[in-house]
Formats: sequence, structure tokens, C-alpha cells
Amino acid sequence: MQVQIAINKTNKFGQSQGGDTAEIVERPRGGISLILVDGQGSGPGAKRISSLVVNKAVSMIGDGARDGAVARAVHDYLYTMRHGKVSATLTILSVDTSSKTLLITRNCNTPVIISHPGGEIEVLEKIVPPIGVHPLLRPDIQQVELEENLRVAAFTDGIYKAGSKEGEVFPFLEAGLKKGEIPLQQLGQDLFREVLELEKKRPRDDMTLALLGLEPGPRDHKARSFYLSLPL
Repeated sequence: MQVQIAINKTNKFGQSQGGDTAEIVERPRGGISLILVDGQGSGPGAKRISSLVVNKAVSMIGDGARDGAVARAVHDYLYTMRHGKVSATLTILSVDTSSKTLLITRNCNTPVIISHPGGEIEVLEKIVPPIGVHPLLRPDIQQVELEENLRVAAFTDGIYKAGSKEGEVFPFLEAGLKKGEIPLQQLGQDLFREVLELEKKRPRDDMTLALLGLEPGPRDHKARSFYLSLPL
């Protein structure tokens, strides 16, 4: 199998910098983690918060910490640094080859959508308080067996609130995840374009859509590739 990740993001209309940060880190015991953080508010202040949290999470995962421990630690870190006055949402998607599972760790009010190989759609929508504000906080952690054609969508609330009502994006996100014939990178771009159309290309909030998929791949080599495109 091959792990594929597609991240599409944009800032709130009129803002030169957004408060969403997404990062990818290799796990020392095998696998890869995608970290998605939305800092409170928008603009440079929110970006500093999300970068602070992501950098701490990347460091801990790189040191071998488990995702649940990472979520608790970055919460304590943000709570201590900002005295419980600033929040951030946190989602970690981890392909863990040592346990052969996909771990989904959430401290956020936005769902994660899973498209299983058989076409079944599962929505993880338990509302979990964001990190940084409440003294004692636990993440919601779900575990899914690794299978070919498994696809997952995680996103910040700018995506969730796009359009005239919350959750309006769900139908085409779910339908898109089922389109296994479309490469993940293209699918991410197509879905993000539809979200921007809902917002008339003037997003009311920072928006990040992250897709992770397990695709059939060649078994005779371990070559890796990475693609990045961003405006300067």
C-alpha cells in the first residue's frame, strides 16, 4: 500500500496570513502522521498559536510519543503558555505501521469523515473541547484497521461552516471520498474548489481540507515522493 496525503488551504478573505497549520511527520517506529491545528481567531496571532502547537506535536511524535499523550501534552503546553485564555482545535491522523492501524485523535468540534473500502461512510462527530482552555482535557481517539482504498477527510471549521449552513459540504465530501478512481491530489483540489464556490470565493474563515488515503501501490520498491505547491 501507499499512503497519499492531499492538503488544500486558504486564508480568510482579506487576511494575508491564516490561523490554520498543517504538518506531516514520519513516525520513528514506522508510518506517518498528519497534524492539523486551527488557532483561535485569524491572522498572525492565530498563526502563532497554531504553529506553536504543531511544532510541539511534531517534536513529540518524532521522539516516539503516542498520539494520545501528544494531544494531552500540547494542551498542557498551550494552557500553561497562554494561561488558559487561548484555544486551538487539534486533529491528528496517524498511519501507524507498527500496529497496522489508522489512529484518529481529535480535540475539535469538526467531524472527521471516513470512507471504508466497501463504500461505507463513517462520520466521527463527537464534539470534544479544543485544547488550551479547560484544565483537564482528554482527546477522542478512534482506531481503524489499515486497508487499501481507505480514505479520510479532516478539516477546520472554515470548511464545516462553508455555505449557508453548517455541514452543507458533507454531501459532496462524502460522495467525493467514494470516488476511488480519482487520484487523491486531484480529488482534494476538486473538493476544495467546490467549497470555495459555496463561499463565493470569499472565505469567511481560514479553511483547510486534508485528505489521507491508502492506495494500492507497487511492492517491489520503497521509493517515496512528495509534492508541494504554494503561492509566494
